[in-house]
Amino acid sequence: MSLKSPEAVLRNALVANQAVQALISGRIYPLRYVGPTPIQFPLLIWRRAGITRTATLGGPSGLPNVTMELYVYATTYNAARDLADKCRKVLDGYTGSLDNTEVRQATLEDESDDLVDVDGAENSLYTVRQEYDIFWLEN
Repeated sequence: MSLKSPEAVLRNALVANQAVQALISGRIYPLRYVGPTPIQFPLLIWRRAGITRTATLGGPSGLPNVTMELYVYATTYNAARDLADKCRKVLDGYTGSLDNTEVRQATLEDESDDLVDVDGAENSLYTVRQEYDIFWLEN
């Protein structure tokens, strides 16, 4: 049995998108960066921030809501914003499936910009954090 991961469905949607892929060249990682050094930018990191399962009088609804955070890291503010906008165009309103995991709808709920220091990077990096709610079919 394979692990059901609505986050992986969204990750694959980003990897399959030519505009996103042209910028990240496959540099998208769960939880933290695990690639070669020196680190090349821009890159994406995603993580599950939470999950809510609602119940009905008959039991679980089978349609949980996963909150996924997507972090964009780039060396300039414009590069971070450009990649974040391309990701939003792919993921906001997305529906699709992968490995028997069906995403019914992904919605961008929150977005913020920041400047961060990252181990392995020479200078501070610009980052955009996007928070998506993912409704998916759990069976």
